[in-house]
Amino acid sequence: MTGRAIRKAAWGCLVMLGLVAASAPAQDLGARGATWPIVEPDLLADIEARLSDMEHSGELARLEDEARERARRSVEQPEPVPGIVPATEYRAREFDPAIVVAQDILGPGGEVLAAAGTRIDPFEHAALTADVLFVDGRREAEIAWALARERSAKIVLLAGRPLDLMRRHRRPFYFDLGGRLAERFAIRATPTVLSAGGEPFPGGEHSAGGRHPDGDSHLLLTEIPVRDGPPATCAPPPESIPQHTERRPPPC
Repeated sequence: MTGRAIRKAAWGCLVMLGLVAASAPAQDLGARGATWPIVEPDLLADIEARLSDMEHSGELARLEDEARERARRSVEQPEPVPGIVPATEYRAREFDPAIVVAQDILGPGGEVLAAAGTRIDPFEHAALTADVLFVDGRREAEIAWALARERSAKIVLLAGRPLDLMRRHRRPFYFDLGGRLAERFAIRATPTVLSAGGEPFPGGEHSAGGRHPDGDSHLLLTEIPVRDGPPATCAPPPESIPQHTERRPPPC
């Protein structure tokens, strides 16, 4: 018998079985073995019961106390920004704050606010009105140095306890949570001063309102070593400080 004939015979058998099954009356074959009703527990009721047990045992209160303590620690002493070391020498560098738009920025009506490739300088719209001092709040010498500065400044901690320092010195202390500012400005040492306006640039030229001679706004980042022993305002002889650093503190 050929393969085609075999397939034809098999299909014939299947058709006959289907006809027989269709004509057979339905029968109740009864139960075979033990049966149980399908019961699915209520998830919300189960959670409520577990919470009730935890409340009676005191475990819930313990977990709440631990959560409050973790939250308090995260506010009182945030995680230090990694990779930051004390400055060991005076060093100044310029930073260009401008950004280049990667894709078109559209307004609510679909109008193009900024086309892809546009270079945007934020200091065309708002000036940096005060220096920003990046310090390690765990070093008392850096805190004393920051507080002793005459120029208006905001103190940003890369490590330490901001709330404790605010209570002690009665002035605002900020914290670079997540190290976003340190990453943006490539800060690797403290103290570092972020300044704009009236600061000298390499070659002896001075900026006007933070404006670089090439027409763009540039910031100046200056690392200033602070020793733990001598007063924080002491500095090396003037000839050892680059011309383009911030205003020189008095020599020791």
